[in-house]
Amino acid sequence: MEHKYEQMISICKALGHPVRLRIFTLLAEQGESYCGDMVSLVGVAQSTVSHHLKILKDSGLVTTEEQGTFVCYRVQRERLRELAHLLEGL
Repeated sequence: MEHKYEQMISICKALGHPVRLRIFTLLAEQGESYCGDMVSLVGVAQSTVSHHLKILKDSGLVTTEEQGTFVCYRVQRERLRELAHLLEGL
């Protein structure tokens, strides 16, 4: 039971920052994106976007795929389903 709460806390913390929520929403809408593309859409420095993408990845909300020298980011929809399932069980 405690593990479920830890998972939920991790996801909620990751989405609890306005920039991360904006990045996550854009990724969900677009399906996939690169860090450089996110910079122009979010309007913050590349290092800031990279930092927030790392937090989203560490929480399991975002997956990555290396494509040459670039990294493509995608929403991990299964993780969202897990969160919905946890919330339904409350």
